[in-house]
Amino acid sequence: MRAAKRIGTRGRLLAITLLPVLALFVTLTWYNYQSRQSEVQAELAERGQLLASALIASGEISLVQGQFDELRATINGMLQTDRAIHRVTLLDEARKPLLDVVARGDTVAESRYYEAAIHKRLLYVTGGGNRNVGTMGYVQVRMSPTAMLRKARARFQLELGVAFAGLMVCAALAWQMTSGFASSLQASMQAVRAADAEKRRLLQRVTTAVEDERKAIALEIHDELNATLIAIRLESQQIAALAADDALAQIRDKAQAITRLALGLYNSGRTLVRRLRPEMLDMLGLQGAVEEMVRQVGSSHPACHFSLHTEGDFTGLNGDAAISAYRIVQEALSNIVKHARAGSASVDIARRGDALHITVADDGTGFDPARTAAGIGLAGMRERVQGLGGTFAMDCASGTCIAVTLPVEAWRAGI
Repeated sequence: MRAAKRIGTRGRLLAITLLPVLALFVTLTWYNYQSRQSEVQAELAERGQLLASALIASGEISLVQGQFDELRATINGMLQTDRAIHRVTLLDEARKPLLDVVARGDTVAESRYYEAAIHKRLLYVTGGGNRNVGTMGYVQVRMSPTAMLRKARARFQLELGVAFAGLMVCAALAWQMTSGFASSLQASMQAVRAADAEKRRLLQRVTTAVEDERKAIALEIHDELNATLIAIRLESQQIAALAADDALAQIRDKAQAITRLALGLYNSGRTLVRRLRPEMLDMLGLQGAVEEMVRQVGSSHPACHFSLHTEGDFTGLNGDAAISAYRIVQEALSNIVKHARAGSASVDIARRGDALHITVADDGTGFDPARTAAGIGLAGMRERVQGLGGTFAMDCASGTCIAVTLPVEAWRAGI
């Protein structure tokens, strides 16, 4: 993987383009070389056998007459005109050498040789024709592939040079073509990265704006609505105190009803404030707020055992940091209560170095993400994490496990 990164996009494109061409070039070159070798061997075998057969007539005359000078001259002429012939030997019927002519030069003979027998023949005056009655000698020819291989090698080198030049032209064209393609691809990748970074910044700004608006609404409810409700409750209590006799019993009942309504509205306002902006987070910090949340969820749902484990120092994680981590755990616990049907669930929060690790797991039924559409809560968790530049992973094979890693540096603006 590191080597691939060092090669770069252009290098990988060149490799994809040229490696098949190079493999084809090597294969064809090897096949052509082997074909040349086979052609030389086949041609030597054919010529050697033809030459041995052609020398039979001259060998027969020389054996009968016992004179080999003319045969030697003939063979020397053949050796000078055909450098593929290395050696010609004339043997008698007992295979004793009678004539041995070797070519001059640096030729190397083959290990095999080609032999033809010189037969004794009787010529019939009447009836015509002749008949072989025995063997009177042999002609052996040894060929040399040196000259033919030299020519074949020269032709092969020329063909190889032409093919290599074509390969270099292909490489140059590929280099030129990948130059523009790699530049456009790099520009496209940079545009995608820029769009992704802009999306993350937008998500972070949206999340921050939503949380700021929630905080403003919570303060407005707490400072205005709850204060007004308290005043209404106090006034209704004074009216109820003044209506002491029986004539004013109806007034007293109405005042008490107003008091109950004001108290109900006040409690509803406090619940809404806690949902919009968890006051435990401001008072206790992230660790204390999560402990209180886990305790409340556990007490409200005794069928499931909830546990919490924290590790590291969480001081300074306020503002966006604390609220993001708090909302992630809150949504995960809400999903467990609504859908998991789990017997136990665990929350692990650890700060290690410059990262915060959050893991929420349960032993419930789980679900198949490929078949079940993700809800708004999971999408919101994923968007929160992406907006802060963290990682989000979910395993639903056995139960459900959500693992989130968030960089601490992304939150230091609020410290």
